Amino acid sequence: MEIQWPLILFTFFNCLAGGIFLMQGILTLAGKGKAMQLASCVSAIVALAIGGLSVFFHLQHPLRMLNGFGHITSGITIELIFVIVFAIAVVLYFLMMRRSEEGVAPKWCAILAIVVSLALPFATGDSYLMSAIPVWDTMLLPLYYVVATVMLGGLAAMIIAGATKAEDAVKLSATVAFIGAVVCAVVSVIYAVAISGMGANYTEMEYYFDPTLPDVAMRQSEQITGAILAGEHAVAFWLGNIVVGCAVPAVLAALVMCGKVPAEKALAVAVIALVCAVIGTIVWRVLLYEVAVNALIQFQWALQ
Repeated sequence: MEIQWPLILFTFFNCLAGGIFLMQGILTLAGKGKAMQLASCVSAIVALAIGGLSVFFHLQHPLRMLNGFGHITSGITIELIFVIVFAIAVVLYFLMMRRSEEGVAPKWCAILAIVVSLALPFATGDSYLMSAIPVWDTMLLPLYYVVATVMLGGLAAMIIAGATKAEDAVKLSATVAFIGAVVCAVVSVIYAVAISGMGANYTEMEYYFDPTLPDVAMRQSEQITGAILAGEHAVAFWLGNIVVGCAVPAVLAALVMCGKVPAEKALAVAVIALVCAVIGTIVWRVLLYEVAVNALIQFQWALQ
């Protein structure tokens, strides 16, 4: 197994799409963000489409797609179902918004938007739970996707609100982004600590060299799974994911939330914050692949 960039992009854009629509649902319930409804719907659908296109690059062949969708309980089938439900909810929100005399979608559409927007990232993460890869086989994975969705959604909504002059939506979006960024950092650290203790889950047999490279010392599984907190991946985790990906967006969102940055000038701040959050979420996804790949190689060597 190697790092699958199409799947990394698929999960990222699913979270982004869910976050945008989630935030629009929250704003609608709060009676805010009327001017940005159309832009939010379009942005959510575009992000969803980009994520779907990424999956096609992963599957590469129509027969692989058909085989993947061949069982109702397969991960890819579950993802497809939730993607379709999410898309239908976005279209329904748009139609009800256009039908409304006030130009605002009804409250039940907002509640539906919140539900499907949280369900999409959770289902995406749940589809990667497999006993063969202990690093992924934890409910912390879908939980991380959900909290990352909240953070990305709040930051993206700040940008959309700034672009559409929906200044009434900026402060609430910043508040949600701040909460999401803080919780995302906490969940990431908890997940990293959990991963560091997963070495024994891979193998109890330890060879201390690679049979094909006898002059290269072989690491124990604990050294691989613990590399995120204090090993070779520690800089990427603490600097890339926690500081850049969570702390910086949290601080910038807090400045807007507390009024230090006026709503009409929050667009530039939101763009910087979202770019940092994107970097952090991508870094974390890559680390999850790096540890899983190296630990699996360790397991295979141990069985030789």
